[in-house]
Amino acid sequence: MQNKNTDFSGTDQEYVYAGFWVRFAAFTLDSLILFAGTLIIKLLFSLISLLTGTSIFDTEILFSYTLKDIIVYGCHATYFVLLTYYTGATLGKKAFNLKVIPCRSLKDENNVDDNNTNEQLTLINVVYRETIGRYLSGIILYIGYLLAGLDQEKRALHDILCDTRVIYTKKVKIYPEYQPPIMPDPGYNISSQQPLVNSSEYDNFDYDINNRPHE
Repeated sequence: MQNKNTDFSGTDQEYVYAGFWVRFAAFTLDSLILFAGTLIIKLLFSLISLLTGTSIFDTEILFSYTLKDIIVYGCHATYFVLLTYYTGATLGKKAFNLKVIPCRSLKDENNVDDNNTNEQLTLINVVYRETIGRYLSGIILYIGYLLAGLDQEKRALHDILCDTRVIYTKKVKIYPEYQPPIMPDPGYNISSQQPLVNSSEYDNFDYDINNRPHE
């Protein structure tokens, strides 16, 4: 589902909010990218532990979390924070033409492009959104994420907390629906049509094949 809004800027510019399913698809793609990166990191940890003969990365440091867990989470958070802060979108969002912007940019800017939204995303706001905000969105059965499918402006819980929106960066050209030609009614009498040439023009025309001039 998509939702359009024209009330923020007072212009004819339409901002199309990204709904739940397209954001879910983008997050799934990001998860696959992070999964591949996590495998590489864990392989490096295993190689280092094998060469050094120690298991320092498996030592519990914070509650039941090991050093390996903390490093992996830090890499995941860095991925979301840096890409969102510098480009406004992760790789998954870029694949679906999505961008994270602060609400005030919708009020202040007449156009949304790749240059005017990045400067307005503050680092503190992005860090809060991508760490604590996401944690709160998923802590109880991912209800915070499901809000994106219910809210009028398609906001998840971390969008509400940080006053951000996820919009489409490019407008997709929509072609009009094909309209089949109108077929004549089966009972339509074509002989009732007015002839293209008035038959009275032929009243005084008498053509006799026997009176043709000889060649």
